[in-house]
Amino acid sequence: MSFIFGPVPSRRLGRSLGIDVIPPKTCTFDCTYCESGPTTHLSTKRVMFADPLEVLKQLDEFFRRSPDGADAITFSSAGEPTLYLGLGELIRAIKARHPNIPLVVLTNGCLLRDAAVREDLSKADRVVPSLDAATPETFSTINRPHPSLHLPEILEGLKAFRRDFKNRFHLEIMLASGVNDTPEELAAIAREVAKIAPDRIELNTVVRPPARAGVKGLSPAAMEHAASFFPAGITDIIGTFGGRPRGDSSSGLSERILQTVERRPCTIPELAASLGVPENTLEAESGTLLAQKRLTMLSFDGQSFLCLPERSTSSRK
Repeated sequence: MSFIFGPVPSRRLGRSLGIDVIPPKTCTFDCTYCESGPTTHLSTKRVMFADPLEVLKQLDEFFRRSPDGADAITFSSAGEPTLYLGLGELIRAIKARHPNIPLVVLTNGCLLRDAAVREDLSKADRVVPSLDAATPETFSTINRPHPSLHLPEILEGLKAFRRDFKNRFHLEIMLASGVNDTPEELAAIAREVAKIAPDRIELNTVVRPPARAGVKGLSPAAMEHAASFFPAGITDIIGTFGGRPRGDSSSGLSERILQTVERRPCTIPELAASLGVPENTLEAESGTLLAQKRLTMLSFDGQSFLCLPERSTSSRK
């Protein structure tokens, strides 16, 4: 089983080498906008899903083949990374091996109420929890949480982690049109963000096919308006991926394409930048995979995304 994927194109991190130790799709939330598809196992139980030594072995092999192959190492599972019971051990071991590569954890933040989770994340270079709502009704609508999770406890966990964490703390806010982008909801989120006091605020919106049909992203103008609710000096609107291919690394390209889009749908330019392959090479290879029905094309917001056939079916539900 492969626990390393990518690098994938990240609008925040460049070429992000992913670590995924969570069985698909195990998560504490079933977010309507999730680019990884619907949650199939809604859980809050932390489990030792993978042997840390095997993950490290795969990571070592990647950097042996590609010493300059990633701009960041990111725990960005299709599910929730903090459900992995070995997270702290693995983070410490990776930092010992690769001290100069930023190690980032993307999390929905709901388990930060647990002191053990906060300690596990303490050695990461950057932690990016999310906060998509400040009212219970909107929280339930957009994040569809496990029944045991409640917004006030999650907010307290975010504040506790902010007090404890010594490195970079960014807070992501994912906005969906007509759901959490009203002036009232944005103002409520801004009030909670002020109490948390992150280093930066990352405003994001839906740009890839979401888990639930009908979920839409905000226009650039609407994102600018949303940003006006937050402090200008620390608020970023996440843009498009700006990486470029680095050479022609076409070895095992079919499997690398499938491995990448298994986690998130991608456009041809995104895959080219991520995998270091010219677009015409990718178009030819993906054309073969489409003809074999190992890939399918999904349209969203005027763009065409490559994804696995089962993902295309789930996104129409």
